[in-house]
Amino acid sequence: MQSAVTQLENKEKEVLRVEINYRGIFQKTLGYRIARDIVYAAHGEGKTAFSNGRYSDDPQRNGIPCANFAFVSKTLNEEELEAVASAKMDVDEADLVLVLDDTMVKGLEPWGHYGIRPINQKVVPGGTILFVSRRKPEELIRYLEKKPFPYKLAILPGDRSFSGLWYYRDDNSDVRFLGAIARVAPEILSIDTVVKYVAEKYKDDTKVEAAKEAYDSVIIREVKPEEGIVWPYPKPTLPAWQDFPEGIMVKAVPRGFKLGPRGQNRNPDFKRGTSKTQRPVIRFDLCTKCTLCWYECPDECFDPTPDGLFDVNYEYCTGCGRCANVCPVNECIVMVDELKFDNYDSPWEQYKKDPVAYVKYVEEKKGNVREIPSHVTGKGEKFVEVKPVPPKIKG
Repeated sequence: MQSAVTQLENKEKEVLRVEINYRGIFQKTLGYRIARDIVYAAHGEGKTAFSNGRYSDDPQRNGIPCANFAFVSKTLNEEELEAVASAKMDVDEADLVLVLDDTMVKGLEPWGHYGIRPINQKVVPGGTILFVSRRKPEELIRYLEKKPFPYKLAILPGDRSFSGLWYYRDDNSDVRFLGAIARVAPEILSIDTVVKYVAEKYKDDTKVEAAKEAYDSVIIREVKPEEGIVWPYPKPTLPAWQDFPEGIMVKAVPRGFKLGPRGQNRNPDFKRGTSKTQRPVIRFDLCTKCTLCWYECPDECFDPTPDGLFDVNYEYCTGCGRCANVCPVNECIVMVDELKFDNYDSPWEQYKKDPVAYVKYVEEKKGNVREIPSHVTGKGEKFVEVKPVPPKIKG
């Protein structure tokens, strides 16, 4: 007879796991809707399915990487599937990893910052990681950790949707992901099932066509074992219960201050560098030294410099955009896509080294189109074309 452990291991093999990665608050409702729809659509195929969220390090703060999960099985009943799949707050592996914001390809930090894990850490051999993105596969692979086995990278062409929490902007992102899932993982959902489910639920031909369009537009590329990078960060590892010391200890942040980059002391265990979709890019030559960016930053990311300017520490910046909102000078602080940058170096040091080259560099990164988000999360953005401001190099 099989032991209970062997029976459980065999049942685990009969479960298909989906990990849905999204940005806290901005995409919470979207992540939930995708997980829910996977379950209901799978039920339409006669499969057993359920979904849940992660309840350990998932505070839903702005931009913090969060996750939902969906579990699907052809053979297990509800009690068996729940026993196998719901005992843990997280999943060790996933047959399909969904990424609702492609900037998370740089890595995922838990809110307490005890490491940075690769976005593709959970994908299994032969599994798939699916991004919504306008980028080419090679532009994303350059950030992914090398795996010792091949797997697939899929791209659903499109823009990230910050659909909101309290106000949900229904831009068809949820049904587009369902259509994409049918393309890359038909063992989870077939396209016929998706079309039927969307038609019956919404009774809207536009949504049905959006799901079909997504199915047809997905780009799939195999990622070979030698592709990617050696992961440069410590990975999160939760200590076992027997590893906890007696009592409670909260490490104090060493006190100190000096002018210049990294001059303000910050908690080394609470960096937020990969929580941002955009980063503030500063034209120091336009700065009037009004101090508003330094004063208003909720994460205290700005460092006063000896010349009265304010450097930004990108290791702690969450990309909230507050500095750009309060800056009174046109084009002085602009939020720019995080994947246009490969480091967290001091922009002020770069500027002081060569002001002319720095201004040229940031203007190339900024481009001539600005994304202006609504003050109400989920109501969308507007895009405006701007003219570059000529350099005002002092000295």
